[in-house]
Amino acid sequence: MRQTFDLYGVGIRVDTDIPLLAAGIGDLLRQFAQASVTGNQPLQFTYARGKKIPEYSPNGSVERDESLLFSTSWENAFDLAGRLGIDWDVYARDGGLLLDYHRRGRLWLDTSGGRLDGSLIEPLDLHQALLPSIFFFFPFAQLLARRGLHVVHAAALERNGRGVLIPGVSGSGKSTSCVSLMRAGYRCLSDDKPFLRENGSGIELLPFPEMIDVTDQSVAFFPELSKAATALESGFRKKRFCAEALYPGSTADAVRPSVILFPKITQKSTSSVEALSRVQALQMLLPHSLLCFDRTIAARHFELLAHLVETTTCYRLHFGRDVLDLPRLVDRLLE
Repeated sequence: MRQTFDLYGVGIRVDTDIPLLAAGIGDLLRQFAQASVTGNQPLQFTYARGKKIPEYSPNGSVERDESLLFSTSWENAFDLAGRLGIDWDVYARDGGLLLDYHRRGRLWLDTSGGRLDGSLIEPLDLHQALLPSIFFFFPFAQLLARRGLHVVHAAALERNGRGVLIPGVSGSGKSTSCVSLMRAGYRCLSDDKPFLRENGSGIELLPFPEMIDVTDQSVAFFPELSKAATALESGFRKKRFCAEALYPGSTADAVRPSVILFPKITQKSTSSVEALSRVQALQMLLPHSLLCFDRTIAARHFELLAHLVETTTCYRLHFGRDVLDLPRLVDRLLE
């Protein structure tokens, strides 16, 4: 099965005979679907169904002396293995990257050629919502960074032409903040992974529309979510919903970022903000940015983030129990 997309001028072709993976990628990129790919050098992703773990190398096998660049088993790996229920390792391999998903298969990423090939073992005993994140978006982000599109793990919203970026890990209040602002008229670019791009005159936030994940605790804050049981789908450990279904007109176009909020849930009755220096903001932003394994691209990514904190106002958001009043606080920051 072939699917084609165009993401901000980057053509993408995906070929796979694994139905669940194809459906997941198609859903993730549904807003960017195209009948055919236009432009030069489209990114190519090819996934084959395998019956045994494949070997990937012109030389034949996975050798012990390969350079391990990243492993979900590392202590500083953002607990990816625990949160996603899968281990994987990334090796430097013959000018590209080898993604070893252990018993689930291996993928070879040709970073300079913009191509991924590999085999995955079926059945993929993971929640369907995880498949595109693990097997597609992780390598996809590596290739996009080489095309000037940089991913940050954050919610991104817009009001009156000004952008608000809310980086945060699961449980930090990121998605709850996003919903609170949307229901007050803010428009959402993404709940989880917007793109950053230099556009000549500064940095722009680019939308990546996707389903919004919420916990049962978050749902309880918002009456319309509690009443809209049919609009909430079951995701991985959370519920999820389409923003436009519950908040029509709540999606946004590209915008210049103005404010960055780093949320931290507190038990206080009211929320407050604490101004951050540029150094503090950059240190807090880095863990939410792309894992980039190419030194040249990583340097560009770092420069982009440094420019971002220099051109925005950054705060620690002490997120209290007054969830529905958050828009008033953010409104004042944008004045």
